[in-house]
Amino acid sequence: MVVNPDAVCRLCWLQRARLRRTTGDRTVSYAQALHSGWIQLSFAGGGPQERRPDPRRPHERRRGRTDAAPVRPRQAAVVAPVVHRQLTLFPSPPRDIAAALHAAAAAPASDSARHPALSAWLGKRLTDWAAVHGWSRATLGRARSGLRMLLAVQDTPGAPIKATWIEQLAQFRLPTRLLHEFLTAHSFIEDDRTPAIESFFARITDGLPEPMTGQLATWMSLRLKPSRSRPRTTDTVRHQLRHAMTVLAPLAAAGVHDLADITPLQLRACLGAARLTGTELCHTVSAVRIVFTVLHAHGVLDRNPAMKLRGGSPAYTIPLPAADLAPIRQSLASPEPARAAITALLVFHALRAGEIRRLTLEDALAAQTGPLRLPGRTVLLAEPVRVRLAAYLAHRRHRWPATANPHLFITQRSALSTTPVSRSWLFRQYPASAHVLRSDRIVDEVRAADGDALLICELFGLGIKAATRYTAAGRQ
Repeated sequence: MVVNPDAVCRLCWLQRARLRRTTGDRTVSYAQALHSGWIQLSFAGGGPQERRPDPRRPHERRRGRTDAAPVRPRQAAVVAPVVHRQLTLFPSPPRDIAAALHAAAAAPASDSARHPALSAWLGKRLTDWAAVHGWSRATLGRARSGLRMLLAVQDTPGAPIKATWIEQLAQFRLPTRLLHEFLTAHSFIEDDRTPAIESFFARITDGLPEPMTGQLATWMSLRLKPSRSRPRTTDTVRHQLRHAMTVLAPLAAAGVHDLADITPLQLRACLGAARLTGTELCHTVSAVRIVFTVLHAHGVLDRNPAMKLRGGSPAYTIPLPAADLAPIRQSLASPEPARAAITALLVFHALRAGEIRRLTLEDALAAQTGPLRLPGRTVLLAEPVRVRLAAYLAHRRHRWPATANPHLFITQRSALSTTPVSRSWLFRQYPASAHVLRSDRIVDEVRAADGDALLICELFGLGIKAATRYTAAGRQ
């Protein structure tokens, strides 16, 4: 029990303070306060804290003391999401954002009455965010309407906003992507969406029996979040699962319900019936072996029937130069600055599509007078590339002068955020596949450098094995 300097507990002190306040007698002692024999219980933190009276005189409080230390300006408080959740006595009907639309239109300040501090803080931050990112007044107004609707459907005022509710705003043509980015930056979002990999797994394993589906789900979780190895990307898991289903789906249709019942003979029979060759056979055998090896290593399966399964090596391909150069020349001379600049980066320096998407404005400005620095290599830009890049920079400054997006290439959609352009938009900017253009440039450099593999590695960021493949193609 905690006691104060008077050697009494907090409960006795509250009892005496309560009696002094009701009687107005400031000399009531602890013995007099406890004389009645009953004590009023109190919950800690159940009421507002009492502020001690200011010892200064009224005129001093208004004008301030001249000898007092200067008062520092008060910092704006940061509102954090609440930890608790409001419990419901009866199950509520499914939340529909359309109901909040009518509530927000009828009473725009309804959310402020529920949590005024949160509403005011988010509204101020949204205005500042829009000014920094170059939003128009119309975009800011639609974002405010969406924010009011999201706050109106909360069971717990002050709790993070669910991402599925933000997606429902799309039916009213509200900026869902911008609101999602804003709330994520301020830690006021709860991502309750189903991951894309889980939707893909449910779709591709539809019709498989149990316990095969559960075993494959365990394998997927072990690949994405392993305990003894590095996690694999979702693209890798998709690729392996798609090829493994070439063998597992026929086995399930034949009556096999458990991966533990599959024998090596059945695996070879399914591979023979699929009539796979070359790269497809190699990828399928590799995927089947990975599925059984991982489950066997973690004790899910007692044995590994794919241990001695062999599928050869992938088909060897020869890098070839581009067959038709007319579309490439047209793209380099395009009146669209973005198309000409992207094609020049691909044709002259063989940049990867991911490297182009991640280029920043700071990188491009530094490359006007020096080299372009990429992860793992440095590129000295050719003069035709500098000319097209300067033209695009002038177009970017004129078209989006107030954008806060740090990436070099932006669109009307990405200019209001800080995300890179989409892969589909980038693919539409160059005349052929990025892989074809990159291969054409590397093969041309191999011929000019007389098959110098070390030079190819330094210029294009390749390993010695990949560079040897290009040098062999150059000799042929």
